[in-house]
Amino acid sequence: MPWLSRQFSTRVIALIPVAIAINIVLGYTVQTVLKLPIYLDSIGTILVGVLAGPIAGAATGAASNLIWQYAPGIGGGTIGPFAVVAAVIGVLAGLWGYLGVYRSRPATGSRLWLSVVVGVAIVVLLASRIYNNPAYTDPNIGGYPDWVFTAAVLITVVASLAVAAFILVRRDTAGAWVAAAGALTGIVAAILSAPIAAYVFGGVTGSGTDLIVAALRQGGADVFNASLGQGLFSDPIDKTITSFVVFIILASLSERVVARFPLGERVVRPSTPA
Repeated sequence: MPWLSRQFSTRVIALIPVAIAINIVLGYTVQTVLKLPIYLDSIGTILVGVLAGPIAGAATGAASNLIWQYAPGIGGGTIGPFAVVAAVIGVLAGLWGYLGVYRSRPATGSRLWLSVVVGVAIVVLLASRIYNNPAYTDPNIGGYPDWVFTAAVLITVVASLAVAAFILVRRDTAGAWVAAAGALTGIVAAILSAPIAAYVFGGVTGSGTDLIVAALRQGGADVFNASLGQGLFSDPIDKTITSFVVFIILASLSERVVARFPLGERVVRPSTPA
């Protein structure tokens, strides 16, 4: 099938191993070493999906989790069964690529400022669910060291400023679209991850999100609803940040390079200025 083979051009095949390495290195550092309540293990997946298409994105996501699961030294954890979720993230990234979500949308005036407000509001609203949860605010439930709370707030501030600055400096409303796409991707990922976390691992996956699950369990939720609640705390803000990182990466590349990928023209082709 031509549409399938086109997603695996030589450039895409060369990009996929790099994307997998980015996923594993960042994901392992954030989840296992720092134990932050986010993941950052989908940057490569979303990058490939946006540039190449849903099948290439799905293959990158699934392969990242499976390779990570069996990698010497860092493997053997709980990441493998979530390969199906990583694949769906790649499919959604391909959909956003086809729809041109990451395409430049020049604007000025009120439309530009509205995009700033929308983009920042999405980040702040989603992040507030993390640092307002009982794992941080109730000393009888908590367990995170103080610096993790500070890091969560700092991530929110930096992400909000990055979204606002990028939209204003580039005069580009695409930042708001990317934030919305990331939030939707995170919600889908949370819903799909919950039964795996709950019924395969009992809600304990060994990452920095386990304390959120514990807090919700102590608050009366069963293991499934605690896992779902944790996902809805962490996944939307994680995927919003991840999507915006991909947006920045794409914006930093030359249009000639991006356009050579299967969906590149849908990324670099600007809309009519407002």
